[in-house]
Amino acid sequence: MLDTEHTYRDGWRYAFEKMGIDKNAYDIDAWSGLSWLQTRTMLEAEFGAAMVTEIREARETYVLQQMTEGKISVKAGAPEVLKVAKKKGLKLAVVSSTVSSRALPLLENAGLLAYFDVKIFGDEVMKHKPLPDPYLTALSKLGVHEFQAIAVEDSFTGALSATQASLKVFLVPDCSFDKVFSDAELAQLNLLGIGKDMHELADMI
Repeated sequence: MLDTEHTYRDGWRYAFEKMGIDKNAYDIDAWSGLSWLQTRTMLEAEFGAAMVTEIREARETYVLQQMTEGKISVKAGAPEVLKVAKKKGLKLAVVSSTVSSRALPLLENAGLLAYFDVKIFGDEVMKHKPLPDPYLTALSKLGVHEFQAIAVEDSFTGALSATQASLKVFLVPDCSFDKVFSDAELAQLNLLGIGKDMHELADMI
């Protein structure tokens, strides 16, 4: 629903620079869609738990600053699609790898939080994307079967998670992030469609 990947990536770079870590030593772009636990586990293996906590605190400060300055944008067409879905009586869930303490303020600030009946965040499930568990949890809480639902994703990690949960996926790449999905990646997904924004999804629901 939000174009956050550029902010999240720059948040890592900001935190690394503040902690004296070479920000070019890691393929941060490849972390798109990973959960807080997955990135923490990777970093703790090298820096230890205490330093990783400082890194994450610095990154959260950066992300919060970007949010308060209005630099995190809502995906084009997202409010319209949510309104159409609600008007049709559809149930909605947000399934994010982001921790709830960050995701809730972001969605509230964007005016989107009230649309969702179910909210699944990265600190609320034991197994994370690209595993299917976050989506399976959402389906269970919504009380719907996978063939009755579709997923909207902007990362390959998230789209693979939805695919493995037997959901069809509408892929909307994050416009703040210079990412082109390869044919090999797309071949692994149960694609409903790909759009540059969410407007065309309104005609599919």
